[in-house]
Amino acid sequence: MFTAGVLAVGLCAAAAVQDVPAGPAHSTAPAGVLDRPAPAIVVGKPGPGPHKDMQDAEKDRTRGKDRAGGRNRTVPKTAAQRYGWGRPVASEDFRVLDPRDWEIYEGAGNGGLGRRSAEAVGVANGVLKITGDGKGVTGGVAWMRGARKRGRWEARVRVNRACACYNANLLLWPVEGGGGTGPRGGGGEIDYMETYGDRGLRDGTNFFLHYGPEQGSLRLDAHLDIDLRTWHAFAVEWTGSSMTGYVDGRRWFRTGKRAALPPGAMGQAIQLDWFPGLTPTTVKGVSRTADATLEVDWIRMYSLAGR
Repeated sequence: MFTAGVLAVGLCAAAAVQDVPAGPAHSTAPAGVLDRPAPAIVVGKPGPGPHKDMQDAEKDRTRGKDRAGGRNRTVPKTAAQRYGWGRPVASEDFRVLDPRDWEIYEGAGNGGLGRRSAEAVGVANGVLKITGDGKGVTGGVAWMRGARKRGRWEARVRVNRACACYNANLLLWPVEGGGGTGPRGGGGEIDYMETYGDRGLRDGTNFFLHYGPEQGSLRLDAHLDIDLRTWHAFAVEWTGSSMTGYVDGRRWFRTGKRAALPPGAMGQAIQLDWFPGLTPTTVKGVSRTADATLEVDWIRMYSLAGR
């Protein structure tokens, strides 16, 4: 995990200051608790402007010492600890992968390319691990207990360096969203940790908030420079008036644009998706054929009433 000092130096975020048209459709996903959850795939770079609300990292850097004695203060490593979210309404530590709680994707991969397989998903030593191989066999899971309208979600994850064709994603998808890359009938999508466009380096991630109609949807986004090869806790808080993203207890995305907030209940999915068209963007020195992995140490869901 990052220390407070490293994070204060290494955290850099930029967010769109205007609405951005969402990219074209790229994939489908198998039937499941979220009614065939699908990943968000966007084309284009995050907006260039700094987000006006992304101040937490700088505050931590300047307030990291006790004024009286000059001692370093312990900064909570999760948003739940830092903001007092209380006891989770659902929690998973991955001692086992209970089929009553989790659906494992099985079927054709993105756009019919590759395959989603239960064999690519496993649990060992209290960690969920999704593996994608050099031929596009990969996986994903949907949390059957993770659907609600508004709330808070947080998960501790890490991702290895591998082909840029593998996109790791923590996302919320409408429960009636269907299997397309845009939710059926609209309804929005929340990608609160997505590695799309990182050239395989795992040196950054994105927050994508999709909203609007099924066709011609818009998005708000932010980019975060961070080493995903080490463990980090990513969180999202969805209220009636705002959407906020956190990493290790620090805020890095926020919008109060009510029109961008989802209109209905959404559920949690965890996916490692294969986009072979991105293979050529893999930087020199990063293998295009070695296994890609997305690991999840734990995941929690909280109600807004938990403060």
